[in-house]
Amino acid sequence: MSEKKFVGRNVAITLGIICVILATGLVGAVINYTSIINEKGSIIADKDSEIASLNLQIAEKDDIISSLNSQLQTLTNQKNQLQKWLEGNLTLLDTLIEERDKLSAWLDGNRTLLIKTQEWLQGNITYYNSQIDSLNAQIANLQSEVESLNVQIESLNAQITTLEGQIATLQALYQEYVNAYQKLREKINHRWNHANVEAFITPRDQAVRDIVYSITGGWSEPSDWSEFWSDIKAMYNWVVNNIEYRYDGLYPILPSDPSEELDFWDEMWQFPNETLALRKGDCEDQAILLCSMIRCYTNEQYDIEVILILSSTSGHAAVQTPFSEYKLVILDPAGQYYSHDFWGNIAFRDITEEINNWLNYWKPWMGEDVYVHRVFSDYIDMIFASTEEYIAWMYSR
Repeated sequence: MSEKKFVGRNVAITLGIICVILATGLVGAVINYTSIINEKGSIIADKDSEIASLNLQIAEKDDIISSLNSQLQTLTNQKNQLQKWLEGNLTLLDTLIEERDKLSAWLDGNRTLLIKTQEWLQGNITYYNSQIDSLNAQIANLQSEVESLNVQIESLNAQITTLEGQIATLQALYQEYVNAYQKLREKINHRWNHANVEAFITPRDQAVRDIVYSITGGWSEPSDWSEFWSDIKAMYNWVVNNIEYRYDGLYPILPSDPSEELDFWDEMWQFPNETLALRKGDCEDQAILLCSMIRCYTNEQYDIEVILILSSTSGHAAVQTPFSEYKLVILDPAGQYYSHDFWGNIAFRDITEEINNWLNYWKPWMGEDVYVHRVFSDYIDMIFASTEEYIAWMYSR
């Protein structure tokens, strides 16, 4: 018997049972009704007043019967719906059974392949396990080597730390040598590159003070200008008579890197105390010394400056003393020239007049293109492109 027919028979049995139950209830109700009627007939004569009540009860029973009939109809409808649902699901169930049979056949077909695959995988697992054992052995050896290397690394790190300390010490020592060389280079090259000319004027140097006071005794009365010019002339004469003119020899030019070639230059400046010690020097050395001496004599209160002139063939240096009302005095010990009057006394003249007098004095030796190039002291450093620029600057001071 098919599953569909089996379910249909069960539904029919269930519905039959429900009908029997309902019929039994109905029969019981009819019997009960008959008993009531018989009872009513026996007491109608005695209790007419209860007829209305019995009729009411009959009506209630009728309502119950109507309700039961309504429930029976509902159950009948539900039975019909259930039957339709069962019929639909039986079709689905048949389809699922067919799919199950197909899946079972597919599984049976793949079971052999899976078994073979499992056997192949088991063989590979055995092979790879042996490989893993071999690799584990190699790892153990490598770990041992790594531990040995770590010990070596620690030793090397200790050596590196020691070497780093030595390198730091050497670097510090090297830097000291570099700084010392640069300091020496600046000191040596300072004499020819003229990068800081103010440093050459040294009115506070003890050797300069000593020679100024030995010549003049100092400026005893700062308001006495006759004493001032007399002492200036005395210092000028001392430089002329005591500092021998000497041309500069070759002077070394230190390179920025000690490994580079050493060069030489035939022009260098001396500091005043060096010129005093040597008692020799060229025009720049004598002018620097005299400027420092006069600045010391005036206690650095007045402008006293070295003046440089240049031409296409040479250069020269002297001392200038600017004075009030645009006056100027030139003191040139190396050229044995100074601003003076007919009797040989120092005399100041207008700036333009005196600077041209001095330039004209040097044109026979230096050429017509000679001009004022630079003015400097311990408080100033000015460079000019022409004498006219110098003159304009002097009048503007």
